[in-house]
Amino acid sequence: MYKEQSVRVSRHFNGIKDKLDSTLYRNTAMLTKRSQRYLLLSLLWGFCLALILGGIHRPAIAHINATTIVEILDGEEVFIENQQAKVDDRATFQQTIQTQESRASLLFNNSAAGRMGPESSITVGQCIEVQQGSLLASGPANGCTANFTIDVQGTVYMMEVNEQGESSLKVLEGEVEVTPKGNTKPIAINQGEQLNISPDGIFGKIVALSQGDVESLLRGVLFEGFEVEIPGMEKLQAALENLYPNIDLPRLPGFSRPNIPRPRIPRPFF
Repeated sequence: MYKEQSVRVSRHFNGIKDKLDSTLYRNTAMLTKRSQRYLLLSLLWGFCLALILGGIHRPAIAHINATTIVEILDGEEVFIENQQAKVDDRATFQQTIQTQESRASLLFNNSAAGRMGPESSITVGQCIEVQQGSLLASGPANGCTANFTIDVQGTVYMMEVNEQGESSLKVLEGEVEVTPKGNTKPIAINQGEQLNISPDGIFGKIVALSQGDVESLLRGVLFEGFEVEIPGMEKLQAALENLYPNIDLPRLPGFSRPNIPRPRIPRPFF
């Protein structure tokens, strides 16, 4: 009798143990699945965040493989591969455009735009390479010379290379990143700033453009007389008026109105 009761008690406790083990297994499985779900969501969130932050800090890549001449000023001395060019002529990848006394306005295949000053030479490629003279670029147009490359995010900037090989970069709106040839660390140049580069590729100090400097540029060979508007002129006007509240803006295509400086009116003394 005692033996039968002992067996019954043992079976009863074994049954309770089996139920507890089964419940513990189910709970553990639920916790494991829940933890896996949270881990997966965390990984996906981290990946998306990395993509967003990477997209913010990475400059846009401007793919250029062709350009069309849309305007010619001061004569007809514009050439593509040493052949005289006219409005609507097209230069393709690795072809060179040259000006003599004339100036030219360009439209690139990615909707960026450019203007060439007199005595200038550029080559169409992944970047707009300036060999000599001056270039105004607007939009997603990466630039370069023999000594550096420029990465942009839709910016208005100017590049100049003189006969001695000295270069200058002036940013009028937005920001660019300049990387010396043979180096991987870029330098940021903000709107209203200028950087000079020696023929050997040595970078000078970043200096601020004065209001007088900018007014002279806006009345210079890369702006005056052109009738075809370049993209980004509204942003350019806003940036310049923010940098130089009393700037005297000329009447240019794309500017809403000239910014007329307001003279200070002296207050009467009583």
